[in-house]
Amino acid sequence: MLPRPPNRKLYWIVAIAFLISNVSALKVDYQEKYLTTRLDKFNHEDHRTYQQRYLFNDQFWGKSKNTDYSSASCPGPILFYTGNESPVTDYWGASGFFTEVLAPKYGAMLVFAEHRYFGKSMPFGDNSFEIKNIGYCSTQQALADYAYLITHLKKQYNAEDCPVFAFGGSYGGMLTTFFRIKYPNLIMGGLAASAPFSFLGSGISPFAFTEAASNTYETARPGCGQNIKVALSDIEKYAATPDGRTKISKDFNLCKPISTQNEGIEVLNWAVGGLMGQAMLDYPYPTEYGISISGWPVNNTCDRIHNHKGDTVSALAYGIGTFYNYTGDKTCYNIHTDVPDWGKCCGWDYLACTEVYIPSASNGIFPYAPYDQAADIKACKEQFGVDLDPSLSETLWGGFDSLSQSSHIIFSNGLLDPWHTGGVLKNISDTLIAVVIPGMCFY
Repeated sequence: MLPRPPNRKLYWIVAIAFLISNVSALKVDYQEKYLTTRLDKFNHEDHRTYQQRYLFNDQFWGKSKNTDYSSASCPGPILFYTGNESPVTDYWGASGFFTEVLAPKYGAMLVFAEHRYFGKSMPFGDNSFEIKNIGYCSTQQALADYAYLITHLKKQYNAEDCPVFAFGGSYGGMLTTFFRIKYPNLIMGGLAASAPFSFLGSGISPFAFTEAASNTYETARPGCGQNIKVALSDIEKYAATPDGRTKISKDFNLCKPISTQNEGIEVLNWAVGGLMGQAMLDYPYPTEYGISISGWPVNNTCDRIHNHKGDTVSALAYGIGTFYNYTGDKTCYNIHTDVPDWGKCCGWDYLACTEVYIPSASNGIFPYAPYDQAADIKACKEQFGVDLDPSLSETLWGGFDSLSQSSHIIFSNGLLDPWHTGGVLKNISDTLIAVVIPGMCFY
């Protein structure tokens, strides 16, 4: 058995504290690699394969004086990112605690696995999202991909005795936990950041996310939330008339003017998506996370709205540029393509209709929409031809209360992140530890 720190609980809490206080100037690059892996991990008669992308770095592996996680048969641990609903390259730059702090400190190998049907890991290329092909996009298949990748790398690098620590955020944090539950033989522990488990069987309100996001804006600048609420309501009204749609097109500087009420509502939803996105990504510094955004984007948006001389809609259109056009390189907006990587069709939409269904509704500063399970079931049937089973996630992985059956997982949440409302905010056991960080946002 490999040696472990004497007080694991204290050790990891100190490590998380280091995450939010340390700024590293260390530059850590990755190699882009591919693994030929089976398309269907659960059908032995299906021999088709696809190319799964992963990011790799071994510059620190076995080169640390710290021997807590190394031995005569293991140069050092493996830190494994459980990729989620974006190109895996998006997550490398957002994971400096692992790439720039823990990897050199413990002499770790870094592996960032890309989730099938995202980024460059498309099993059927440009045809991956056709109805006949998309059925292999699943949490269970993705975790099996990760298990196969780890097994492959351990054999390739003679690392069979090396411990693997998984980590991920949001859906990726859920995957890290599911990975530990499903494959405890491969994963010694994990960090699940901003993972909304409480939506699984805990009875949390489907309005929780939008209520928290609304509070983020009102807390940032008093009155900002109300200004946004009025602007969104006005957009909805303007969408109903030709003159109103002309105004929306002009104020938002759309590349193609809208001509129908439904198109006006699409602009409204696009604006709402940006507002919700930056509520999650309200970092104090500029960042790249599927889109380039400013530091403190919520504050900046509120300041823009407050200082703008026009009416409510033009002020919001100007303010949302903090999220959608921080670099200033867009001369006009195409609301269908000018979205973050994680906002594009169709992998996440399919997962949300199958194995990762999260009940949701809208209120607060956002247009009111009640939770409508029947409408969700209908939408999934129309888009993908699947029968949504709202309880499938609980059936596969257990609800919130079932987490107590696992061990050695850290659940971290920043209180600025609206998803914290669905996170694990209290310790479940001595080895299932909650770390709540005030003043911090999405993982």
